[in-house]
Amino acid sequence: MRTMTNLEKFGLAAALIVACSFFYLKYMYDPQTKVLKTTLQKRNKIVADINQLNEIPPLFRLEKAIERDQERLAELKKENQSLSVKTGDPDEITQLLSRITELIEGSRLKISAIEPMESFMGPYFRWSPFQISMTGSFDRFMHFLYQLKALDDAIEVTRVKIEKSGETASPLQIRFLLKI
Repeated sequence: MRTMTNLEKFGLAAALIVACSFFYLKYMYDPQTKVLKTTLQKRNKIVADINQLNEIPPLFRLEKAIERDQERLAELKKENQSLSVKTGDPDEITQLLSRITELIEGSRLKISAIEPMESFMGPYFRWSPFQISMTGSFDRFMHFLYQLKALDDAIEVTRVKIEKSGETASPLQIRFLLKI
């Protein structure tokens, strides 16, 4: 076997490189196939979304859902029958404040002052706040709060401040913000 010249070695290396490149480009690297695959994936996803939108649920499942919703509606109507709808008229606020003062007096608490404050809009309706000061025992105040809780109207008690008087036997000084 004879040795190859440099030109033959170069020619053989070039032929090997060209053959490998041709094999790679023909069988391994195919950009059109990649584009086709991604396009098919996108198309299949869109077709699945359309099929899901056009799919009609079975009639039995719809009837069951309607029955459940009607039962829930009946429960909500039953719960809401006892609620009284208030519009926030000054007459309604006055009547409710009168009922609350009757509850205070019924709990044997002594009202020192009721100061109306500027009304403001809450997340659901307009509140009419009143700063109420009274004197009495803690037990009687708790009795009043339980009676207040039993009312069907929207009432909120905040900023409760209970202080002792200087004397040990004297009643407590109670202040709170009542929102009607």
